[in-house]
Amino acid sequence: MSNYSYGTGPSHDQRMMSILREQRETTERHRNPVIQIRETLERQVRDFESNLDEEQEVMIMAASFGSSVTFYVDSIEFGQPSMIIFHGTTIDGGTTRLIQHCNQLSFLLQAVPKQDPDEKRTPIGFIHSE
Repeated sequence: MSNYSYGTGPSHDQRMMSILREQRETTERHRNPVIQIRETLERQVRDFESNLDEEQEVMIMAASFGSSVTFYVDSIEFGQPSMIIFHGTTIDGGTTRLIQHCNQLSFLLQAVPKQDPDEKRTPIGFIHSE
């Protein structure tokens, strides 16, 4: 008789926990389409920001209802199950909040000179609403 127990022990438990976690994540992705959009959007914004020089920051131009608005983005919030909220400031300093359904998402990232050349650029923040 062997001392080896099939299917038990820490490595088996770790594999099972990993499989269960992957199943939960897959189920959540199917249930909430904004998760994949969030990951893609975050990756694209980070890539865009990484190519800016120290004198630039990001503005977003968003089109909605036949008109467009351009504003500096402070943060992007992902509301479940399907809303994406852009928080920012207009060129004139006004507070801006653009709320869009994930199916209507379309905007332009634009590199512009920093509002305050003496301030360090702040990367766009991402808010993951659970």
